Amino acid sequence: MSVELTGGVRQEFETRPTSTGFELTGHSALRLLSVDFAEGWSHPSPLVDAAGVRLEHDTGITASVVIRSGQRLRLEVTLESALDEVVSVPGPTLRFEGERPAVAWLAGASGEVVLPSASGPGLLTQRRGVTSPADAGRAHLFEAEPWLRPRQILSSAWTYETYDGDIFDVPVEQSWLPWSRYVPRGDAVEISMPDGRVSASDGVEVIEQEGEFLLTPPGGPAEAHVWTSSGQTTIEIGSFDSVAALRSQAVASRAGLYADAVCYLIARQLTESWTHEEMLDALDRALGDLLEQPTAWAACAASIATRLGLPLAGEAAEAATKVLGHPTPDDVILLATHGLAPVELTSGGWPIGDFGRVGLEAVARIGYGRISTDGPPLRGRDVAIAKIFAAGLGESERGLRIAAYAQAAENRLLTHLTANPNPEHLAWLSL
Repeated sequence: MSVELTGGVRQEFETRPTSTGFELTGHSALRLLSVDFAEGWSHPSPLVDAAGVRLEHDTGITASVVIRSGQRLRLEVTLESALDEVVSVPGPTLRFEGERPAVAWLAGASGEVVLPSASGPGLLTQRRGVTSPADAGRAHLFEAEPWLRPRQILSSAWTYETYDGDIFDVPVEQSWLPWSRYVPRGDAVEISMPDGRVSASDGVEVIEQEGEFLLTPPGGPAEAHVWTSSGQTTIEIGSFDSVAALRSQAVASRAGLYADAVCYLIARQLTESWTHEEMLDALDRALGDLLEQPTAWAACAASIATRLGLPLAGEAAEAATKVLGHPTPDDVILLATHGLAPVELTSGGWPIGDFGRVGLEAVARIGYGRISTDGPPLRGRDVAIAKIFAAGLGESERGLRIAAYAQAAENRLLTHLTANPNPEHLAWLSL
C-alpha cells in the first residue's frame, strides 16, 4: 500500500508487512523506515483499512503499527494489554536509513533523526512516547522491555517531513534546547523552562529563577534532566578548557614525550608562551629520535621548532619528503597546512582528493554540529578538516554555516578532552 507526503515536496512511499514487523521505503532522504519486533511476537497481519499491521505476543499483549499520509507522514505504534497482571514484553525498535548517515538524538521524551540529502534534509520527530538508542541506525520505541500494567495502552508517535536545501543543510534544533550546551569552564548553560523543571548530574550547580535555569558544570561532560508534561529528556552539557590550556597541561605533565603528536603539542605551545629551556632541550632530543623514522606529526613539529631556534629546517623538509613517498590523506593534509607539501591551502588549493567530498565526509562525521546520542565518536581530525573546509568556502552562506557546525563540534570535543585528554585529537585542534 502507498502513502504520500503532501507537504511542499510531494513524495510517495511504499509500505509492506515484513516477517518481523512493517516497513516503508522511499527514494530520497528517507530510504527505509521500519518497525521490528523480536522473538515471541506473532507473524504480522496486515490491516484492512490502513497501511499497517497487527501482532500478538505470547503473553497476550497486542501491538499495532500504522503509517498515515499527510503534510507530515505519521507513524503510530501501540502496545495494549487486556490482562489483569503486570507483564513485560520485548519492545519494538525503529530502524531508519537515508541517502546519507543519519544524525539521531534519542533522549527519552524527545527524539529526532535528521536525514541529510542532496535534495534537502528529512526529519523524523518523536511526538509521543519514550525513545533511547538501540543498535546503530535503530531506536527503542518505549523501552527495550517495557512493562504494561493491567489494561494499559502504551503509544509512540513519530512524524516525518522534508525541508528544502542541499546536502549541507539540516533543520534547526528544537527551540527550547540551550543555545550553548558546552561552555568555557566557569560559565553557565542556560535553559528556559517556565512550565517544567530541570535537574542535573552530580557536581553541576543549578540555580533557578522564574523558570530560567542556570547550570554550571565542572570541567568535562555532564547531564541535564529536563522534565515537562511529556516526560524526562536527558541532554548532555558540559564545560571545557581552551585548546591552549589543554596544551599547557599536556606540556606540564610530559606524558608520552616521545610520541609524535605530543611533540607537536609541545612545539606549538612553546611558540605561543614563554620558552622553557629544559623542555626545549627535551623536545630537541625527542625529535632527534622521531625523525629517524619520521611521521607527518614529527615533521610538522620539527618545522615549528625552527621558530624556537632549533636548527631543524633541513630535517623537517627531509622528513616531509620521506612521508610523502607513501602518504596517507591525513599525512598530506597535515604537511600542507605547515607548508611542507607543494600545495597552498590559503589560495584555494587542496592537497588530496576532492575538496567537496572530503569536506562533506568531515561535516557528516561531526554530525553537522547537532545534538546527538549516537554516531561515531568525535575526532579532532574531523573537526579540523571541517574548519579548513569552511575557511576554503570563505564568507559564503555555506561557509559560515559549516563553520558554525565545526565550532559546535569543537566545543563538545573540548569538553570530553577536558575530562579525558587525547594528544592526537588535541594536536588536530591546534592546527
